[in-house]
Amino acid sequence: MEQAQTRYGSYRWVVLVLFMFQVILTQFLWLNFAAIQPTIERILNITDFQFVLLLSVFNIFNLLLSLPVGAVLDSKGFKFTVGLGSVIMAVAVLLRLRSDSYAWILAGQIGIAIAQPFIVNSGAKLASVWFNKNEEAIANGLASMAMFIGMIAGLVITPIIIQHMDLFHVMVIYDAVVVFGSILFLLFAKDNPALRTTIRHEEQVYHPIKAYKELFRIKEMILLACIMFIGVGFFNGFTNWLDKLLLPQGFTEDQSGLIGGILVAGGIVGAIVIPLLSDLIKKRRPFLIIGTISAGIFMYPLMQTRDLTTAIVLAAILGFMVISLLPILFQMTIEVVGERLTGSATGMLWVFGATGAIVTIYGMELIGERMHDFRDGIWLLIVLFLIAFFLTLRLKETYGRQHDSAPEKK
Repeated sequence: MEQAQTRYGSYRWVVLVLFMFQVILTQFLWLNFAAIQPTIERILNITDFQFVLLLSVFNIFNLLLSLPVGAVLDSKGFKFTVGLGSVIMAVAVLLRLRSDSYAWILAGQIGIAIAQPFIVNSGAKLASVWFNKNEEAIANGLASMAMFIGMIAGLVITPIIIQHMDLFHVMVIYDAVVVFGSILFLLFAKDNPALRTTIRHEEQVYHPIKAYKELFRIKEMILLACIMFIGVGFFNGFTNWLDKLLLPQGFTEDQSGLIGGILVAGGIVGAIVIPLLSDLIKKRRPFLIIGTISAGIFMYPLMQTRDLTTAIVLAAILGFMVISLLPILFQMTIEVVGERLTGSATGMLWVFGATGAIVTIYGMELIGERMHDFRDGIWLLIVLFLIAFFLTLRLKETYGRQHDSAPEKK
């Protein structure tokens, strides 16, 4: 017990809060323009494609950088990786002070997109090196919750504040908060002192190519990555085309935005409740099974109802049961591969997730155009979740698995 207390000291909560603040900022900066598209296009005199590029660079760089970031996590540790992302983000936001120039704002967004995987992808590594096995799931849940809080804040705050000041002063306020948050992290966040020897040893023996070869030979890791592909694809496809999916049912833009917000809010609540329940019953796999079934059950009626109250209830349930599976996926990954390769494994998950986001967004658009009804694109999501359901049936329970146990290989 004394050894456990030495390794998992109370400072772990300080590190987690500092990390969550950084995650909130990255997600906020990703979506801070999303809800003010007409305003941004008017100020910068840009096309729809140019506007979409301000948001889509995040998926592009997440896809390109997740594997290298995972290697950095496992070779250099949590503090170095997130600290590097924080510095890149703090520098990148300053580029956006040229708020009258699309080129400078795009350059700033690209810089933030480069920083994002260094920060967001580090949650599972933090949980594995700072928290004991009974707390890893809730730590992953809180880190995932921070992602959703940042998304909602980005969608809600900017439309309000832009009504009272020009874009330049909005950027000044945002940049000041980001720089302050980065300084806080660099000053007070740290690696677990009890693992310093372990981290130094990992730096000496870690080989990225060997690590990823090892991961791709683990059957359970492939299954988790495929489920990540489907889950992140659902979230991005559904939220990206929310207006086109819901407006034909008679909902207004404000109402579709409310429904999207409720979906994410359900995910925030679920990101806390589901990991707690998982630890309580000492099971992970049943939540993946129930979540994939729930997606099919509640998604279709959400696309058919014309009643706002019904839509809100269905969106809340869908968010609670499906979006909240993200921390469970991360926790199962820790339990499958152990803390030595957690960073690399998380990077692998995010590569699959970013690929799923791109494939699903454009796949839904293609189906909608071919079928002349954008809502037909929802069938792609239903089919994908049916596949995810069968994938979860092939998974073995991971709760309580010893990190040094040999995982099942293909």
